[in-house]
Amino acid sequence: MAYIKIFPIKVTDKKALDYITNPDKTDEKILVSSFGCSPETADLEFALTRENAKKNGMDKGDNLAFHLIQSFKPGEVDAETAHRLGQQFADEVLKGKYEYVISTHVDKDHIHNHIIFNAASFVTNHKYVSNKRSYHKICRISNRICQENGLATSMPTGEKGKSYKENMEYHRGTSWKAKLRVSIDKAIWSSINYEEFLQKMQLAGYEIRQGKNLSFRAPEQKNFTYMKSLGSYYTEENVRLRLEKNCYKTKTPKHLSREARLYINISTYVTTGNREGFERWAKLNNLKEAARTFNYLSENNLLNYENFQQHVADIDNSIIATEQRISELSSEIFHQELIQKQCSSYRTCRKIVEGAKAAPNPQKYKVIHQSEYKLHDAFKQQLQELGITKLPSQERLQKKIDNLKNERSSATSEKQDLEKKRSILNTITANFNTLLSNGTHFTDITEHQQKEPDL
Repeated sequence: MAYIKIFPIKVTDKKALDYITNPDKTDEKILVSSFGCSPETADLEFALTRENAKKNGMDKGDNLAFHLIQSFKPGEVDAETAHRLGQQFADEVLKGKYEYVISTHVDKDHIHNHIIFNAASFVTNHKYVSNKRSYHKICRISNRICQENGLATSMPTGEKGKSYKENMEYHRGTSWKAKLRVSIDKAIWSSINYEEFLQKMQLAGYEIRQGKNLSFRAPEQKNFTYMKSLGSYYTEENVRLRLEKNCYKTKTPKHLSREARLYINISTYVTTGNREGFERWAKLNNLKEAARTFNYLSENNLLNYENFQQHVADIDNSIIATEQRISELSSEIFHQELIQKQCSSYRTCRKIVEGAKAAPNPQKYKVIHQSEYKLHDAFKQQLQELGITKLPSQERLQKKIDNLKNERSSATSEKQDLEKKRSILNTITANFNTLLSNGTHFTDITEHQQKEPDL
């Protein structure tokens, strides 16, 4: 298990950095790593970032840096593992926005990591906010990493349910829409045209307001709810299209497998408008989330059992591929933002170094600006390690970062849509498996449907 402590550094970050990188505590500095800076010049690089933040009006608070300690139970991990987990922990907490130095101390019975990170972000220029909420967040991250690596978890996460007010607001904001969607779906299933649909909504107790946008209001509801606010599947146009499907009926083939026949029975109720059959069937089988199940099958034209199975597999593969793409884009964004920061800092220091040519006393000038000279060499080395031999323009770098972020945003939206579909598919699959295990109900419904004349 990993115990977590965090506290601010207000006076000097150099002393703290010197302490955590002590060779006697870090196996001769073998267990020292960094991000966005060099361990040897971290204090100077931190200061430069904070100065840039101040120039951009973001320098709020008097914290120079933060000291994060991650302690493991004696004998629980070796030094190399602790260091690796510490790096993963720091990367997830700081998200590539703050320079940090991490060291693993092995001078005591319990191996522990020290992470000192800048109070100001070199990406946003904002100061890091440390409070109870952020502490619980980093504890959750630590617990998850420990769990993934077979270690015990112990840190408080501060997780709790919604407050009474939050809960009430949540339900107030969604319950009306959720009930309306169910009522609309029921009315569509039991109607053969638009006029009958409106009549069924009235019988369900809804007040109807027609005009540019169709809207409904439940008896105890204060405001009307627009159909278009329920999603694209509930627009007036799509409602009419769904009603058109109720004019047709297909017969279930007898030669197919039991699973395929059941699936066709399910899909037939959606596509044919077999109103009495669906209502009886849904009630008999106590189908959970019937509206979403049948809407999804109809919307995606999944009228074949094999197609449904393939659809599930395609969605799963798409989610995996999208997650991988988001991860790759995030890594590239972090990389480019780091290059952007190093290039900007190098330009600043290079300008000061080149100023020695015009100085009346170059030697005195170098003494005054010895920090900048030191940083100049450090940034040059870091850029070389990043594979940068020729400085790209800031405009070019920013455009590249913006394009990557836009691409990631699109991929994230795509993943969210896929996950919503997968959630519905989970429900459909669960319902389907339940129905398959209910042989009596399946037989009765099949026999009843086969007796019905074709339309």
